[in-house]
Amino acid sequence: MRRRAFLAVAGLWRALRRLVRPRSLRYQLLARSLWVLSGLLLFIGLFQYAFMTHFLYHNTAADLRSEVRAIPLRVWMAAPRFDGWSRPDRPQPFSIGLPGTRLAWVDASGQLQALFPAASGTDAVRLPATVYRDALAHGTGEGDYRVVRDAQGRPQLVVLVPVGPPGQPVGLVQVSADAEPLRRVLMRQLIIFICLAASAMVAGCLTFIPTIRRTLDPLSQMVDTVQRIDAGKLDERIDIQGAQTEVVQLAASFNAMLERLHRAFAAERAARERMRQFVADASHELRTPITAIRGFIEVLGRGAARDPAQRERALASMQREAERLSKLVQDLLTLARMDEAPELHLRRQALDGLLTELEPQLRVLAGARALEWDVDEGGVAWVDRDRIQQVVLNLFQNAVQHTDPETGRIRVSLRREAGGVRMAVRDNGEGVDEAHRDRLFERFYRVDPARSRSHGGAGLGLAISKAIVEAHGGTIACESEPGRGAEFIVTLPAAPDPPRPPA
Repeated sequence: MRRRAFLAVAGLWRALRRLVRPRSLRYQLLARSLWVLSGLLLFIGLFQYAFMTHFLYHNTAADLRSEVRAIPLRVWMAAPRFDGWSRPDRPQPFSIGLPGTRLAWVDASGQLQALFPAASGTDAVRLPATVYRDALAHGTGEGDYRVVRDAQGRPQLVVLVPVGPPGQPVGLVQVSADAEPLRRVLMRQLIIFICLAASAMVAGCLTFIPTIRRTLDPLSQMVDTVQRIDAGKLDERIDIQGAQTEVVQLAASFNAMLERLHRAFAAERAARERMRQFVADASHELRTPITAIRGFIEVLGRGAARDPAQRERALASMQREAERLSKLVQDLLTLARMDEAPELHLRRQALDGLLTELEPQLRVLAGARALEWDVDEGGVAWVDRDRIQQVVLNLFQNAVQHTDPETGRIRVSLRREAGGVRMAVRDNGEGVDEAHRDRLFERFYRVDPARSRSHGGAGLGLAISKAIVEAHGGTIACESEPGRGAEFIVTLPAAPDPPRPPA
């Protein structure tokens, strides 16, 4: 029983919390708007009630004071000596204020004397003696009043009016008016205001609901659009026209995020496709020499091993395929290391000296091809010597493979440029078509697969060269026109000159 009562109270508490603090933005805005409106109405009501109370009491006190002063001074001077006013059977000589108003005379010593009662059995309200003394000594303001309760507990508006020459009053006239009519007026005004405030709250609620709905409509459109978006529909965008500035900024930021996600997913798909192609190409390249070696082994097993000439040819072919397989594996390991965390042993190196060391090897690789050597001095950079030599050899071997053995011409150049060093290898081969130029540095990509394979190329040399150059903070590019050869250009950041010792 207690548990059920506790659960009921907890459920009621949660319902009240949802009502006071709703989770929906629409209802939060509505609730907060109504809270603000009710706060303003409460403030206005309290201010109006306080102002009306002061205004009503102040004006009534001023009117009573004016009525007292309208009576001649001699009447008030003779009033304390005329006992007939205090007799109920005698008619009142004059009336001040509303019916029920009581008058009393306070002499210079502070003694209170009722002039005539308002009704049978009623006594004049008596204030503290200090109040009378202060009023006699300093006078009273035009709107000064006090609200006290009489012997029957009814509220009375009490006004003290000095009587006598200015600055020398001979007494005070105390006017006590029933304050209940004034309070009824105030209560009527308060009830009217409460009714108007309730009407304002209802009108505000009816106005706020469609206004907030129209204001939040762009957000609702955004929610609908976001709900339609998933990993396969990242190309959809939020299009909001005529919305608030903040909502437009939010939509623009969300669209920018979608664009970044779209590019990221596209890059991931492209990377996955490249990896798939890489695995397929690597498997194919590895399978080719392995298949050849296995074929030669089978040939030897069928009796070719007894023929010295066939045995030598088979062993030579197996050696070539093994060397090709070893180079392919080494290239794959090099690419894997460059992708993961390239470890470079950088030294400040004069690149002209590096190329000069390679010149004999390059001339051997060139064979009968013409080799032009155009290397300037002074090109210094922070490089890994072995890696940069590998780049030069890869580019030179690529030029050798794509030029005629007899009429081929290869040019190696080195120039110092503003902020960098430019190395280039140019040939007079068949060139590269524009359709292939952007993919030259992809792994296993070959413009002519059959021709490259016949020369032992697996399509990894340029990819390795690009990875090495970019690890050095440089760039590599190809400039070519079909039929007019190709030029591969490597640009590396130049090492600053060491500071000169002071003279």
